[in-house]
Amino acid sequence: MLERLIIRDLALVERAEIAFGPGLNVLTGETGAGKTLVIDAMNLVVGERATAESIRHGGAAAVAEAEFRFAGEGAERIGRLLSEMGLDFDGETLVVRREVGEARSRASLNQSLKKTGELLADLHGQHEHQSLLRPQAGLLTLDRLGGLEEPRRRYGEARAGWREAEAELERVRAALASFAERHDYLLHAARELAEAKLVAGEEERLSGDAARLAHADRLRELAGQALERLSEGEGAALSALSEATHALEQAAALDPALEPCLAPLRETGIAAAEVVRALAGYADRLEADPAALDSIEARRDLLARLTRKYRRSVAELIAWVPELEGEIAAGEDAEGTLAAAEERVASARRACVAAGESLGRKRRAAAAAWGPKLTRELAPLGLGRARLEFVVSDAAGGERTGPLGLDDVELRFAPNPGEPPRALQRIASGGELSRVMLALKVALDALDRVDLLIFDEVDSGIGGAVAQAVGERLRRLARHRQIVCVTHLPMIAALAQRHFRVTKTVSGGRTSVRVEPVEGEARVAELARMLAGDRVTETTRRQARELLEAAPSGSATR
Repeated sequence: MLERLIIRDLALVERAEIAFGPGLNVLTGETGAGKTLVIDAMNLVVGERATAESIRHGGAAAVAEAEFRFAGEGAERIGRLLSEMGLDFDGETLVVRREVGEARSRASLNQSLKKTGELLADLHGQHEHQSLLRPQAGLLTLDRLGGLEEPRRRYGEARAGWREAEAELERVRAALASFAERHDYLLHAARELAEAKLVAGEEERLSGDAARLAHADRLRELAGQALERLSEGEGAALSALSEATHALEQAAALDPALEPCLAPLRETGIAAAEVVRALAGYADRLEADPAALDSIEARRDLLARLTRKYRRSVAELIAWVPELEGEIAAGEDAEGTLAAAEERVASARRACVAAGESLGRKRRAAAAAWGPKLTRELAPLGLGRARLEFVVSDAAGGERTGPLGLDDVELRFAPNPGEPPRALQRIASGGELSRVMLALKVALDALDRVDLLIFDEVDSGIGGAVAQAVGERLRRLARHRQIVCVTHLPMIAALAQRHFRVTKTVSGGRTSVRVEPVEGEARVAELARMLAGDRVTETTRRQARELLEAAPSGSATR
């Protein structure tokens, strides 16, 4: 949920701080008051392009800062995305700040802001950020409506497998092309490594053995000194520990308080005795062996030569052996190797095409079902004679396997009877496009991942029953989403849980835009102005109160 939006030095706004709430939030004001500046600020937050022309005259930079609060699945989605960007997230609050200066635009999420913005908010109106104007909008919308995202994911995996098989085929061809000139080298390397009989961890073991043999005399001397002090000669440690243990046992018999000291003392004696036995065995086995040392050093030299020659560690050389054998076998059976790689490509392509065709059939079924449903949803929105349909066609005759499938999907719109439907984004007016999006959002309500929807001018050119229907759908969406809506219609404004008034004032020769919440009588006055313009009367005030009283429970303070 968007909790707070701070705007500074953006166009005519010197400073505004707006505390949005859950449910339906509306912005109203006279024509030209600057309502869309709030939408412009949100456009900045979600990553739209900005220019220095948006900076208020005399200001150093235009700033839009939004504070979002998340919970549940929304927190998980944004957390995953921020983690991919290497950014920290406390699991609850995210502040996005966009600054537009004379020289450049800066955003706290940098180049990833656009991608993040698509999760934070969906803006609908006469702006560039309209979802229906994005590439592949028709296809993605149909897949959402038809629950086809999982089949599309499976297709994507099949396509990735095909691409990997093709890449492997190219690697095989390149290897086979150079096999003739590498043949002798590969055979020599394989034979030399096989003769070496490399063992994992051998270098470390040889190094320890060499050090022990090289210092055998000194090691024997030191081990003897340790044995003498532990178990031989006057004052040996083992004897002293034994005597101490015996004395303490007698003392503990007289005073049980000393009993806890006995266990560690006995354990020390046992440990010392074990050390004596180990040292004695070590000293017996330790003897200078020049021949063994020479053999170890020769083996170490061999390992060093092989690692230098092939520029691989011993572990890498061991792992290389089966690769060498496989490359030799593949090269010596070039025809079979190439045929196997080509068959893997053909099999992966068949799997990709099959997944794409299955997805295409599901899309055509979804298009047939959802076109009429959406058309019926348009009627209450003042588009009773309009028609919407999804057209699914083979992409490039079905030969092109794109990242989203084998199909092109276009959302087409016919605003009037007798006209063939054409691409929605090419013929729909701004108001029509907003209401089409509203119908889609109502249909997608249970599926939509974006918790904040922003509508600008969704009520353009409508009134009466149509306006009421638009308002009811906004309220329906607001049960599960946060809605911010710029509206000119009092019947829509009266349905909001939170109402903001945008005004333009002139002071000291400077024009400024202010955004203020309206409640109680101030809200009644604003609705009366929307009903009657400048000629507000007691009658229009009464009508405004009636609109508020007729609004469903849960609207803001009246």
